[in-house]
Amino acid sequence: MLSLEDALSRIHAALDPLPSEALPVAASAGRILSAPLHAKVDLPAFDNSAMDGYAVRSADVATASTGQPAQLRVIGEVPAGRAFSGELCEGQGIRIFTGSPLPHGADAVVMQEDTRRDGDTVTILEPARPFEHVRLRGEDVRCGQQIGEPGTVVSPGMLNL
Repeated sequence: MLSLEDALSRIHAALDPLPSEALPVAASAGRILSAPLHAKVDLPAFDNSAMDGYAVRSADVATASTGQPAQLRVIGEVPAGRAFSGELCEGQGIRIFTGSPLPHGADAVVMQEDTRRDGDTVTILEPARPFEHVRLRGEDVRCGQQIGEPGTVVSPGMLNL
């Protein structure tokens, strides 16, 4: 009588691997990876806002509070899918939405709930630390990082990744 390990070893030795094929991503759902899969881009692809609010220089609002708020001049707006072409300077803020690229010069986002807007001035009621409410480039996945190993079934989640 054979042990289970010996039987499995003989079975595996007698099997020929199926040929692999290259498929478009959309056609690979439910298929099995034959080789490691590596990311071709960073995710996210750029530093971006994790919240709706105001892009700021954290140094400008480091001591802001409801008792002693910081006031910044609003110099623009960055809706999702757009980028701000200028640079944020001392004493300025930029209205920003979730997923929008972080403007040059900004290093934090203050949630809109922690602000009051009056015309071209935003009052910041809470301090911000560097990179607060910011998703950094490559934070989820780095270009070149292995995201699937051989034998993995390609799931809807993997297709999105």
